[in-house]
Amino acid sequence: MRTSLLLPAAALLALTLTRADAAGLPPSIDVTPLRSLVVQHDGRYMPLDTLARDVVGSVTGSQRYAGRDPVLVLLAWTFDATAWQHEPLIPIRNESLRAEIQLPVLQRTFSFSDLAEHEHFQTLLRGPGGMGPGKKADALQQKVRKIGEELVALQQVFQGLSIRLIPDPTDPLAAWQTVVWLVQSKEASMAPVRDAWMALGSAFLADDNGAFSLAAATFTAELQKLPAAHRPPATTIASEVRYNQLGLYRKAWITLALATALAAIAFFVRRRSFDLFAAAVTLAGTAMFTYALSLRWAVAGRIPASNFFESLLFLSWGAAAFAVVAFFAFRHRSVPLTAAAIGAVALCMADCLPLDPFIRPVAPVLLDTFWMSVHVPVIMISYAILAIAVLIAHVQIAATALLPADRPVIATLDRLHYGYVLAGSLLLLVGIATGSMWAASSWGRYWGWDPKEVWSLVALLGYMAAVHVRLDRSRRSRWALLVALALVPAVFALIATRLAPLTLGKAASLAVAGVAMAYFILARSLFATAAKSIMAFWLIIMTYVGVNYILGTGLHSYGFGMGAVASRMCLAGAIDLGIVLVFMLIHALRYRSGPPATGAADDAPRAAVKA
Repeated sequence: MRTSLLLPAAALLALTLTRADAAGLPPSIDVTPLRSLVVQHDGRYMPLDTLARDVVGSVTGSQRYAGRDPVLVLLAWTFDATAWQHEPLIPIRNESLRAEIQLPVLQRTFSFSDLAEHEHFQTLLRGPGGMGPGKKADALQQKVRKIGEELVALQQVFQGLSIRLIPDPTDPLAAWQTVVWLVQSKEASMAPVRDAWMALGSAFLADDNGAFSLAAATFTAELQKLPAAHRPPATTIASEVRYNQLGLYRKAWITLALATALAAIAFFVRRRSFDLFAAAVTLAGTAMFTYALSLRWAVAGRIPASNFFESLLFLSWGAAAFAVVAFFAFRHRSVPLTAAAIGAVALCMADCLPLDPFIRPVAPVLLDTFWMSVHVPVIMISYAILAIAVLIAHVQIAATALLPADRPVIATLDRLHYGYVLAGSLLLLVGIATGSMWAASSWGRYWGWDPKEVWSLVALLGYMAAVHVRLDRSRRSRWALLVALALVPAVFALIATRLAPLTLGKAASLAVAGVAMAYFILARSLFATAAKSIMAFWLIIMTYVGVNYILGTGLHSYGFGMGAVASRMCLAGAIDLGIVLVFMLIHALRYRSGPPATGAADDAPRAAVKA
């Protein structure tokens, strides 16, 4: 990849366009008339506004480069490629990564020419000839390839290959033509469109908004005159532009965060007026969120449940909707408080984490609209409910360890927590069942022992162990213990043979797993139930995050290696385990006699449930 590759395309696009050598964004140009132009990109039809946000965001790390409209930035890169190739646009924020690539360590943003002409980066980008089937690039290779993708995206804009707005007249499935094709075209029918495009570019570079608006109107009218085998409905394009412009996710999670604060105040003030105010704000945030999801659904033409970002949206929406219901269906103020908190946190993560927020096509093999529409909402709502349960479980173990004499509070927390676990576990089971139906319709089999399927089963078994041990109030039979003592070593011996050679790390992992299994089966107290819920939720996190970003194989694996996602997940898990162990030690020292093993929450007076 060399800068010289840009020159022919840049010259074709420029033609009679002239401007100063320094790159810049014209301050007077209003790009609103072009925002709804239909283009073809990433396997679907979309407005120019979405294309600009996608390309500018992928290159610069922000959809609004220098705080300016992404459509304005995209047009500047297209009309003035030669000047912009020397502007620092591509951020590389990791200092160690810059050192490995042999880039200036103190420089954080680099131009197209910096990277296209950097010999060591190009060598890393080409990488090894092959890594073998089923293997993935290591962490450095993944990061270098991501930068390479940004570089290619920028090069395509400079060459006039990104904006595809000339429809095919006969084939609805054919690729649309680019603006560089338009400039090169000798067809007489293209002359009015080409002239309008050149007038548009001249007005843009001259920062003449009046001429630009006139040229934009002419260009749009000439495009509409062209024959097209397919054009998306204008209402769909308008909905997508509105979806982009409103930015409802950020507004919704800020509103839900405010609702959480109001619910916390209501929890302590205990006034009906505060409850109603918190409920109104929660309803407003949920309504805003629901409208954003409905717009995304209408634009995509399918349920928004095809990737990690969209599943996180459903997790947040499930918690927020549950919070609204909880204000009116439950008598305890902690229910809407925890639900609103989970909804706000999950939506904040979707909005702020470096996830792909754009609507992407779904692989045809996965596009079973019925089972996909059932499975994903059910499984994500189950995760939302179990997330609320684990939040209450942390409060419960703290109260049980630090306030052992306050039995009504502990019993109330246990009742709430256990109800959440039951509801979430049932939905988790339904989600796994509907997921198998989706797999059967897409891949021709119900169960294939894919890592995602295995870990979802492990998570379900973890919750089932906690539920069934708690419900089992009878004394254990000796024969059952003998069978368990014989079966457990046999299972571990079978697993150990598959892990050969058995290193110290693998042996330690098996020992930890054995201790956890023993705790799940043998421990029987209110504190133990809450602790099991916390540990089981980490199985959910492994199912939801770990399989996607850490494991190197499987149909649901998106990444590999101990990168940022894996390291942060392990750190959070270690901190959480440390918290549980501290409270477990306090509980053991201060509360040896303990509450009744089971039944305390069931026998607690219903008056204790009132806040």
